Amino acid sequence: MEPHEDEEDAVSIGLHRSFAQDTEVLESVVSAIVEAKGDADPAVFKKAQVIVEKYQEQGQLLEPLLEGIITPVMGLVRATVIEANGNKLGKSQLQVVKKLCTLIHTLMTVCSYKTVVKFFPHQAADLELAVGLLEQCEEEVIVGSILKEESTGEWETKCCLLLWLSILVLIPFDLASVDTSLADSRTADATLTADDEPPPLVQKMIKICTAHLENPGPTREMAGVLLSRLLTRPDMRGALRRFMAWTHDSLAAPLDGMTGVFLVPGVIMAIAAIFKVGGRDILLDVAPSAWEEASKLARSQAAIRSPLLRKLLVKLIQRIGNTYLPPRVASWRYMRGSRSLIQNLTAVSEDIHIDIVHSKDDKSVASGGLGSSGVDTEVSEDDIEIPEIMEEVIEILLAGLRDKDTVVRWSAAKGVGRVTGRLTLSFADDVVASVLDLFDPTEGDGAWHGGCLALAELTRRGLLLPERLPAVCPVIVKALHYDVRRGPHSVGSHVRDAAAYVCWAFVRAYSSTIMNPHFEVLAPALLTTACYDREVNCRRAAASAFQEGVGRQGDFLHGIDIVNAADYFSLGSRGNSYRTVGPFIAQFDEYRSHLIDDLISTKIRHWDRSLRELAAEALAALVKYDPEYFEATVLGILLPSTLSPELSLRHGAALAAAEVVRALHDCGHQLTPEREKAIAGSVPAIEKARLYRGKGGEIMRSAVSRLIEVTAKVRVRLSVKSQKTLHDSLDENLKHPNGDIQAAAVSALRPFFRSYLLPASDTTVARSTAKYVKLLKTDPNPSAKRGAALAFSALPGELLAPMWKDILDALCAATIPEERLEDQDAETRVNAVRGLTAVCEILYGGPAESLSRLKSPLSAPVPHKLLGPVIREQVMDVLLKALDDYAIDNRGDVGSWVREAAMDALKRCSFLLCLETNGEWTKVEPERSPGETEGSARVSELSPGEAEASGLNETSGFTTRSGPFFDEEIAVKVVGGLAKQAVEKIDRVRDVAGRTLQQLLHSDQLSIDRIPHRRALEQIVPDDTNLNWAAPGISFPRLVQFLKFPEYRPYLLSGVVISVGGLADSLGKISSQALFEFLQGLPPTGSGIGALTDSSSTWLGGQMLELLKNNRGVDRVIVPALKTLDILFCKGVFSHTRPCDDKFATEILDYIKSDLRGCRDVAKLLAAINVLSHFALWPEPARSYALGQLLVLLGYRYPRVRKVCAEQVYLLLIQRGDQILGADAVEMGLELIGETSWDGPIEGIREKRNQLFDLFNLEKPAAVDVHIRPADAPGRKKVTRDENQSYAALLCAEDQY
Repeated sequence: MEPHEDEEDAVSIGLHRSFAQDTEVLESVVSAIVEAKGDADPAVFKKAQVIVEKYQEQGQLLEPLLEGIITPVMGLVRATVIEANGNKLGKSQLQVVKKLCTLIHTLMTVCSYKTVVKFFPHQAADLELAVGLLEQCEEEVIVGSILKEESTGEWETKCCLLLWLSILVLIPFDLASVDTSLADSRTADATLTADDEPPPLVQKMIKICTAHLENPGPTREMAGVLLSRLLTRPDMRGALRRFMAWTHDSLAAPLDGMTGVFLVPGVIMAIAAIFKVGGRDILLDVAPSAWEEASKLARSQAAIRSPLLRKLLVKLIQRIGNTYLPPRVASWRYMRGSRSLIQNLTAVSEDIHIDIVHSKDDKSVASGGLGSSGVDTEVSEDDIEIPEIMEEVIEILLAGLRDKDTVVRWSAAKGVGRVTGRLTLSFADDVVASVLDLFDPTEGDGAWHGGCLALAELTRRGLLLPERLPAVCPVIVKALHYDVRRGPHSVGSHVRDAAAYVCWAFVRAYSSTIMNPHFEVLAPALLTTACYDREVNCRRAAASAFQEGVGRQGDFLHGIDIVNAADYFSLGSRGNSYRTVGPFIAQFDEYRSHLIDDLISTKIRHWDRSLRELAAEALAALVKYDPEYFEATVLGILLPSTLSPELSLRHGAALAAAEVVRALHDCGHQLTPEREKAIAGSVPAIEKARLYRGKGGEIMRSAVSRLIEVTAKVRVRLSVKSQKTLHDSLDENLKHPNGDIQAAAVSALRPFFRSYLLPASDTTVARSTAKYVKLLKTDPNPSAKRGAALAFSALPGELLAPMWKDILDALCAATIPEERLEDQDAETRVNAVRGLTAVCEILYGGPAESLSRLKSPLSAPVPHKLLGPVIREQVMDVLLKALDDYAIDNRGDVGSWVREAAMDALKRCSFLLCLETNGEWTKVEPERSPGETEGSARVSELSPGEAEASGLNETSGFTTRSGPFFDEEIAVKVVGGLAKQAVEKIDRVRDVAGRTLQQLLHSDQLSIDRIPHRRALEQIVPDDTNLNWAAPGISFPRLVQFLKFPEYRPYLLSGVVISVGGLADSLGKISSQALFEFLQGLPPTGSGIGALTDSSSTWLGGQMLELLKNNRGVDRVIVPALKTLDILFCKGVFSHTRPCDDKFATEILDYIKSDLRGCRDVAKLLAAINVLSHFALWPEPARSYALGQLLVLLGYRYPRVRKVCAEQVYLLLIQRGDQILGADAVEMGLELIGETSWDGPIEGIREKRNQLFDLFNLEKPAAVDVHIRPADAPGRKKVTRDENQSYAALLCAEDQY
């Protein structure tokens, strides 16, 4: 299922489940607000808003609760206004009103204002109070700022008050009677005529509303609603005319300014609202002026630029048209005799004919002259006069159906339906014909979509007569498959969705007797769309329309079975629709040909590559129902299409042909010789046409590799020439730089070798094995090396055995990075590691998991006694070295790819070694004897005959060992290497290492005594697949416990320091905390924290020192190790009070001194300064040694280094100055350090530093006169710079300097 659809479904289910809890909380919150009389804490209102906003997509769930929320809340607003007794509200009262109105506005947003307004109070006495409150809010906005309005709920309050007024103005009294401002000038019996000026209260409301019409916010819509209710009152005819005059003046002004951009939509929105609710007798007076303004504005540039304005104009124009036409129910419209689904099904099952009413002489629409709605139902067609203006109205609506924006087309479609319902039969038929003209192939997607929407609206209203269905249904079938290519994508999903909506409207509107023959045409198109459409909304819409049709038509063509299979959830996943739902429907003969035709004609040539691949699978899934048809017809279409000039078609045809051939073979169908010949000649024909070249050649290579793979699997008869052509094609694909193409070629090589190149001969070995060995060793093209390394994993054992040692040597050499940086290729090393593992398993006879389950071992291509020692001594050594591949290029840590592959390889090779419980091997000599060839074996075999047959010679001086191949020595290296990777900085690598450790420790194939401390390690790394090893909070607290065991300490510590001292701040905190908590949890001894009872009390310091020495010059390790030492010092792990620490301190300081000599890495220098500052606190001789190095760094070339070093010396004097120097000397030292600008120019700084040497009574460093020769000076060696050096520095440098 598509991710966004899955999330939407989950949210919907979650809302329903939590609704009961939310209801209780919401009721308690409202009760608290009422008890506080609205003056509750803002957090209470916020809580209610958060709950309500959760139901933005399903507001109908809240509708039963609205009365219980709105009535008391609006009651508080009303009470607050009444309490003011006609005066302005105080500041606190106004704040209460704003908070209450904000809550109401949230409900308006979620449930729509039309639903919310029903529960507003509507006493006549509230009208003047509400107007006064709105005026006060308007005045406050004038004084306040925009930010204040946004932050205090100003516009929410105004929206709520405008909506309240829209229901208050509907009181059945003259508005003058409730206007207290008229009490002095008029008597209570005075009345106003329609031509008189409206009361002041009305003028105030109109003034406020017109001001809001130019507001781009939500108050504009509420102002339009209020004006529509107010000006359509019978006593407001004069006010309406004045308002229309004002709109004329407003629209006549320039529309290009900022005011015009917002004012014009607001004015049109208000007029449209007036024509929506007003009576025809009132609107006819102003309709001509409104039509003049609307028609003029529809042709303006403002309308062209604004989709909102075009939508509002379409709404207004359709309502003006309806105003000119008398309201009536068309006597000619189609009506079903029954709208009940139950009655419909009963009638179908009992073969009862339902009377259909769609003639002008039928009087069953309504008995009497007027319907219950007051519209005329018996007006004769001849008595109806259609105004001339209606032609222009319909023309604009039809143009709206072609609009580029969906909202405009949707509004125009509704308008067409409403207007057509009041026209005569002949005029309405012309409208339908004009709508059908929109489905011309030359029209754009907008016209097709608008036409579908219009047909659906006409159908729903019974205005599309059954006589039109034979012409309409074929058009809708085309719309269900509408898909037009536009550059790299296509358009048409909205058309297909709308076409499904039309089908849904058809089956609901027409009786089964009329619809049944047409549904037989629509049903196959709906099912092909439901199964194979690219978009999930189209699939579900088509399935919904089919389901509705089955329900309305009864048991229609296996409809119930199909509806159960093609439901909402099963169609949510595109893959499931293609692979499961489609084949299920294809079992029915009525739909199979339509599904096949759709896949062949549209889907295998689709612009989306993933859809073409899926279509090929779907086509293969249908083969089992009619194999003869697929061989004779489908392959007859697909194979010639592989040479099509259209890239998408030839790629899809090649994939589909391959999958169909495979499916025919799986069904046991035997291909005819003619078809085999066509299949065998397809790949040479593609190569002859040079279809690999140019754009799209890459995807064609993948498709051809798949076609060759299937050809080999079904063992299509090939000539020797064809075999060579296909083999050469695969070899060319192996050299391609695209990894997917190489993978496809390797997948094809496996069956190709087994089908056509066995039994092995010298020629076959030379064309395959020897060729790949040569490519891997000597070819300068990195892509060729990658492919060759992968190709070995596809070779059968018979082709590997003659050169097995050469292959292993070549693969082992390929895992080692080249000396020249420009020649290094991480992908080659990754493929070499994977190929090395695959070759070992093939030579062994198969993966260890499968071999361990066999009661009697299979005959392996190479005897285990020969292969086992090589794997142990050579392959395992290479794989362990691959764990130290930390190569970096502009893509980042590419060595991590090699390490991940090496971890899996170590596990699989370990399983192979465990199959042999006893064996003998010899240590490999560092150099060959002069007569030894490259492929000669270098191990000792028990059987002299086998050794001689394999070219193995005993050599004096070899040390022969016996025992299991997988012993404790190998086990410690493998487990330690995996543990190291499991605590390093990359999440992905940690996850792979942790899972590999789980598989290794909890495998039944490894003897329990071969891994030291295995039982304890199993407790540390449990067999729980739900553990997320990528999460540092889970992995580090477990894995640091490996430090309990001396065998694994060097490995784990070398990985931990990378994380503790790395750049990632969060990872450093978690890893350092885990390490420190582990050290704290160790059993205490007399030597303090960090000691174990097994050996020396300074094991941690010794391990750190060993780590530094082993990685001398490797700044990737040295810098984090120094930072880790700094952290351990800060945590108190290393204490200067231990008597045995002098040697540790001396060796660390010696190492730092030698490693910093000539150092240019600022991050390393800063880390070393921090460590030296800790040793400067130790007793002699460590203190003087560390202090001397700090003073040397005070004169270093980098200002940042000098400044940081000076700060550390300054802090040292403050903390321990009295112990190092006398009080006077301390003051002198502090003054000297404090007054010197250490990050300034180097001139004079070393003199200040020498004074500090004298002050501390330390020997000054000897001055060295350095003359820098130019780069091109004679005798100067040219240094090659690494182009990735700056990037490596980014990964390894500290970001806090």
